[in-house]
Amino acid sequence: MKNGSDFARLRREGRSQGGKYFVLSVLNDPKATNADGTPYLAGLITSKKVGIAVVRNRVRRRLRAIIDQLSDRIVPGTMLVVIARYTAPKAHYQDLVADLELLAKRAGILTKLPSTTP
Repeated sequence: MKNGSDFARLRREGRSQGGKYFVLSVLNDPKATNADGTPYLAGLITSKKVGIAVVRNRVRRRLRAIIDQLSDRIVPGTMLVVIARYTAPKAHYQDLVADLELLAKRAGILTKLPSTTP
């Protein structure tokens, strides 16, 4: 997501979940698709409270990687915004993954993993 109107709409109509390292805002919109063909829209917010530019960029890169890792499980038509808290730069990558995955499960935007048992 790049348009301010998308962020404003999500803030107005969506719902939020708070975690230790992130705040996740979600809105289900069947028309939400990205220009590159992904069936969801994602936005990242890292304020100056997170740290200097180098730190904020590192947190953004980690967030993009986590979202890419979860992308095949995100329900199509989802608009999501992840806001990094000031505690995010000090966390290990696996802690960030666990926190965002927990928030996504609470918000109901992740599909179930296919079972491997016959």
